[in-house]
Amino acid sequence: MEFIKQIERLQLLNKLVREKRTGSPGELASRLGVSRAKLYLILEELRDQDICIRYNKRINSFEYEACEGISVHLDFRVLNPSEEKTINGGKFLNFFPASIILDGANLS
Repeated sequence: MEFIKQIERLQLLNKLVREKRTGSPGELASRLGVSRAKLYLILEELRDQDICIRYNKRINSFEYEACEGISVHLDFRVLNPSEEKTINGGKFLNFFPASIILDGANLS
């Protein structure tokens, strides 16, 4: 499952950045199992979420700019029957939403 791999990658990135032992950008990309370009795309996505990570040449490591790290958790558990009835994730409850055509007219 790709999303589990992404979460594990974020957990490893967080650990290495917090400990300031990422190494060079190429080394970090290798440790994460991605290309250097993909590493910078990941860092850009994090920056979009106000998580700034920058490379410090002096210590040869990436570091957090304005925070101590991030928290990434993934939990799996079996739901009991009463919990199953309360789950709405991924379900569209409004079967007849208002449609907006390209000219902006609202059809209801």
